[in-house]
Order: sequence, then structure tokens, then C-alpha cells
Amino acid sequence: MTIYTITYNEELMLPYFIRHYRLRFPNCKIVVYDNESTDKTIEIAQTHNCEVKTYCTNNKLSDSTYLEIKNNCWQGQKDWVIVADCDEFLDIWESDLENETASIISVEAYNMVNLEDNLDILGITHGVRSTSYDKAYCFNASKIHKINYNAGCHSCSPVGQVSYSKKKYEARHYKYINIDYMIERHKLYGSRLSDENLKKDWGTHYLYSAEQIKQEFLDARKKSIKIL
Repeated sequence: MTIYTITYNEELMLPYFIRHYRLRFPNCKIVVYDNESTDKTIEIAQTHNCEVKTYCTNNKLSDSTYLEIKNNCWQGQKDWVIVADCDEFLDIWESDLENETASIISVEAYNMVNLEDNLDILGITHGVRSTSYDKAYCFNASKIHKINYNAGCHSCSPVGQVSYSKKKYEARHYKYINIDYMIERHKLYGSRLSDENLKKDWGTHYLYSAEQIKQEFLDARKKSIKIL
């Protein structure tokens, strides 16, 4: 099993991402495509024996570059792979894949919501259903020749022996971690949006105002249900 992720200043989430997948796939290889982070992301990845591949976008958030990486990074693999962002945790285990005959894992996703005003990732137990995150995170590269993710990787047009697992596996997207943290992340990412992103309306939710983000977070808290 090889797991691929893309990072930019993910020193908070990356240790939990690694912990999550190494627990489920003890012998997995984790490849981190880092967009020249300015925090401890690369150091954390290397300390945890991840392979780091640095790429440059001239300090711009470029979804077309993300797509290029995610659609091609796994090519050449002959086994199951997981392609996920650093805040996307698919709850599937090595034993689940041993007898799986489908080529793509079906997913039921939740945006996780912290009910406390802290950064305790492991203490987050609630979430809200999010069909937009029912992504094709996990697929068998020996059967799928092209995954063809669309912008944001929320949908894809796979080519090959395409079949979806009958069982749906839970995916947890850690979106609502902390109000102040979310506001700062949006501000950072919004300031880095490429001209192409702005033109094509990719990632422009990062331009939401602090008040909009706060209200969205509080609404998610009200709607959340216990997941863990």
C-alpha cells in the first residue's frame, strides 16, 4: 500500500494523518508532495520516514498542479493506493482490502466538527454528513489505468476495470477543527490562489470573510452528530 498526500504548512494535521494510516497499514509507504511549506511539515514527514517530493508553484495555490499530481503520482503501482489530502482520513484497514474484488472503494464521508475551542484532533468525535467528500480515495492501481480526478478531486472518471465496493467505508474530513484556525487557514490559502483558480472559481471559498467562516462553523456544530 502506498499513500499519497499534498501538503502546504500542515504541521498540525500531518502527524495525525501519518498515525491514522500507519495504524491501519503498518508497512505502507507514505509519499508527501510538499508545496514548499514554511513550517515544520517537511521535518515532520522526514522524521516519520515519509518520502518527500517538493514542488514549486511560485507560492500560489494551484488546483491544476494538484490535479496533475493526484492523477499521476500513483502510476506504476500494482496494488491498492490511497490518494488523500492531509485532513482526509479514510477508515479502512489492510484486512478490508485483502479479499476486496472491486477496484474502487465506496465512501460515506463526514466533515468533522470540534465541539470544543481547542486543537485536540483526537478529541473530535462529531461530524456532519458531506456527500461532496464521498471521493475515490482508495483504488486498485492494477485495475484502474486512469483515475481522471476533476478539480477538487470530489469526482472522477476512472478508466480500466471499474467497479465500486458494495460496502461503504467512512471517511472523516477534518474541516471544522477550530474557528480561529479555520479563519487563519482560509486567509493564508486565499492569499495564495492562482490566477487560474480565481478565473475558474476553484477554491474561492478561501475568500470567505471571518464572519462567514465563523457562522458556517457554528452551523456545523448545531447539525453535527456523534461519529466516534
